[in-house]
Amino acid sequence: MARGFPPPWTVEDIDACFVVKDSAGQKLAYVYYEDEPGRRSAAKLLTKDEARRIAANIAKLPELMRKAKNSRVVRERMNPDGEQSGRLDQGT
Repeated sequence: MARGFPPPWTVEDIDACFVVKDSAGQKLAYVYYEDEPGRRSAAKLLTKDEARRIAANIAKLPELMRKAKNSRVVRERMNPDGEQSGRLDQGT
C-alpha cells in the first residue's frame, strides 16, 4: 500500500531552514537558507526569501495535484474534436 501525506501541507520556519510538513506532522522537506551575505555567497546558499518561496511552492503540491487530476477528468470527458459530450451541433 502506498504511503500518503495528507494535506494541507504547512511551512514552518526553524533555525536556518523552512520545513514542509503534512497535516499529520510528518516532515516532508527541508529548505535551507543563509542570512549572512558573505557566507551565503561563498557556499552558494539560498536567501531566506528564496527558501521561503520554494517551501511555500512545495506546500502547494497537494492542491496542484488535485487540480491536475480534476482537469484530466474534464479532458477525458471531451470528444476528440475538443467539444464537450452532449453539445448540440451548430450544423450548416
